[in-house]
Amino acid sequence: VIKMLRDKMISDWSKVDLKTPEGQKQFLEAVEYFLRKPEQLARKLRARAEEFTTPGDFPQTPLEAIARFHQLDEIDLGWEQVFEVIDFTQSNKNGFEILDVSSGLSFKAIKPGEKAQVYKISGEVVQVNFDLYGGALGWSKLWFDDQEYWKIEDTAREFRAKWYANKAQAHYDLISASRPDDDVAWQGDAGDSKAVRDAETINYACAQILEDLTGMGYEVSPSAKFVIVAPVQLWARLRNALNITTTEGITNQVNFNVSLVVTTKLKNQALTQSDTTHYFVCLPGRKLKSGLRMDLTILSEPDILAYAETVAGWGRYGAAVGEPKQLRRCATS
Repeated sequence: VIKMLRDKMISDWSKVDLKTPEGQKQFLEAVEYFLRKPEQLARKLRARAEEFTTPGDFPQTPLEAIARFHQLDEIDLGWEQVFEVIDFTQSNKNGFEILDVSSGLSFKAIKPGEKAQVYKISGEVVQVNFDLYGGALGWSKLWFDDQEYWKIEDTAREFRAKWYANKAQAHYDLISASRPDDDVAWQGDAGDSKAVRDAETINYACAQILEDLTGMGYEVSPSAKFVIVAPVQLWARLRNALNITTTEGITNQVNFNVSLVVTTKLKNQALTQSDTTHYFVCLPGRKLKSGLRMDLTILSEPDILAYAETVAGWGRYGAAVGEPKQLRRCATS
């Protein structure tokens, strides 16, 4: 049996035997486990976090917290805090439906293997399809012959990073393109500090989302949980806004229940370039949905003309912003 260690694909390469069908099967299982591991571990950590009930449940030291979350291999899964992720892996569906979409967005692949493209959706019943995404990597058999296993693991790690990066980018593109109408202006007075003005902007955006959705018949209340999605360049600034330090101590100027997600993947609304000067306040779930039809699945075959082993990874998913009024883009100046 091939054994696997944390962030290593295989712990003992001497046990890899590609000359037998059983050995090939075990090797591909090890590759598939390695590629899926960050997402599966993230799901377990999120499930554990939802069970936290007292401060004693949390890591006792920063080092312990870093050690736990470093296992995620630094992939960007912040978008999962905005979209309700529905597991369709045990179903035979080719998509899912969202009711009453007046002006939303979804994404699709032009053809298998290409990156997702955002497009507009609307209708009484909108079908969100599960498109097929994937890619391949080639391993020279010389790497096995010469025991240069680090090259195999490096290419697998690079493939894994690209897979999750492309999936994350597709979801962040939906967020970035979701509100082309108007931004929430920077609130507060000219004499206020930057942190106070940002806090007032967050409050205004949350209140506007509640007001817009209440008028549409949604059951929402001021106690709802909101998520801020921001570029990493605004990380410290928005963290200050959520925890303003005054001469009397730390005073929370934000009236709502807000958490912060940072990413490098936000773009302008045309999706043509990065945007580092705006952030989004989001009411998660509801009609912000992502469906997983097929986990990353590995296929392999020998390339006799290149003396190589070609490994392909394939997965199916789809997502949509069914109600753009659940999001507001906010200005910072």
